[in-house]
Amino acid sequence: MKLSSQSLAILSSAALLSQASASPRTVIQDLSSAVINKTRQVANLSNIFGSQTAIPAYDRVASQPVFTVTTPWGSPYLLFERTDRTETDLEFDDEIPSDASPMGTQKKQDNNRQVALYFMDEEDALRLRDEMLQMDQMKGADMRITASSLSKALAQSVNVNKGLLTGQPIDEHSGKARSPDEGGVLRYKIIPPKRELFYAARCNGRERVGLWGQNAEDDARLMMQSVPVIGGTLAMLRKNAYDRRRKEKRNAQMGVVDESSASSGDAVSGIRQKYKHMEGFVGVPVFHCPEMKKYNVVKGLLRNNRKKQTPLYFSYEDLVSSYETMRSKAKDPSVIPEKPEVEVYNLMDVITSIDRDQWRVKRAREIHGLLGKVPVLNKFTCKDGAYVEKTKTTSGLEQVVFVPNSKNTRFKESISRIGNSKARGLRQMRPWGKDMM
Repeated sequence: MKLSSQSLAILSSAALLSQASASPRTVIQDLSSAVINKTRQVANLSNIFGSQTAIPAYDRVASQPVFTVTTPWGSPYLLFERTDRTETDLEFDDEIPSDASPMGTQKKQDNNRQVALYFMDEEDALRLRDEMLQMDQMKGADMRITASSLSKALAQSVNVNKGLLTGQPIDEHSGKARSPDEGGVLRYKIIPPKRELFYAARCNGRERVGLWGQNAEDDARLMMQSVPVIGGTLAMLRKNAYDRRRKEKRNAQMGVVDESSASSGDAVSGIRQKYKHMEGFVGVPVFHCPEMKKYNVVKGLLRNNRKKQTPLYFSYEDLVSSYETMRSKAKDPSVIPEKPEVEVYNLMDVITSIDRDQWRVKRAREIHGLLGKVPVLNKFTCKDGAYVEKTKTTSGLEQVVFVPNSKNTRFKESISRIGNSKARGLRQMRPWGKDMM
């Protein structure tokens, strides 16, 4: 269909008039949305009336940002990782042949696959971007640092076997998802912050996050090295642990007692025996100080919850700063120790423990039906055919709240202010009314 020049002139003038008339409305809408967003940040009604400890554990960490090296439209740059037999066994990848086959051993050793990385620290993400830009094939590439929530990263990284399904269509002939080499699935991994692991080396319970050095100085010195050095050291620790456990299993089957392994096992502390699965791996550290509790009188009355909350910090420096502020505001600072006794925990252990406790409470209410929702009757449980009062011992995880890293939050705010100079996923529109064939 072709239009006359007069019709095109009328349409163009109407478009100009609509743009001119819509400009003030657009400005008002942008201003109103900015005011509303700022008001929601300052006066968070869900934080005032809602309970932070009632939501699932995965939603409690939504305020902690993570960072990814991406293209201008937010697609992450993929890296190739080589997994050894210890990681393969840990992730229950049963499709890989057994060790009895030489082909299976060779495939395990040369198991390369693509992975997308979520960094807990923006400095680690910036360092990877700078290293990639130094490559000849990456010169001139437009690489960005994109921020997202830790909840999203956890939801994607829990798929540990082959990965998370992408947008690739299903194979029409076989009806199966495409292989990782064809882009059908993609694995995501969360990279713990080197900065916080350096601080975790001096805290109690450093074995929970995989710091298995002879002393704190060795672990802190390791975290000051480059990423390839840290990766090589952890791979060597995994190999030694794998060979040692394999030897102990073989000796147990043969009935042979190894005196060296028995003496070394007696010297291992209880926490190392409990967290022996972390040898050669590193976790995401969160820091806790027993003297620090969080409670707001007004919010406690509005939420009908007067229990003190237990904050877990993603940043060691934020914990020390909060501790100094608490000590300065105390009536008698001499009662509080000058330096805090900090204990480090593994984030994944805390989240899974909270999720397990919440599931138990929910399951108990489902079993008892409507009676389980009555607070008075919920204090009793059925034991040996009789209802007895429940013990008041709790794990303390129901009052755990997470405090995001202030340094990461400031960097995320700076990214939001700068914005993206290119429109994501938009292309130039075709001229209307013209045949493009």
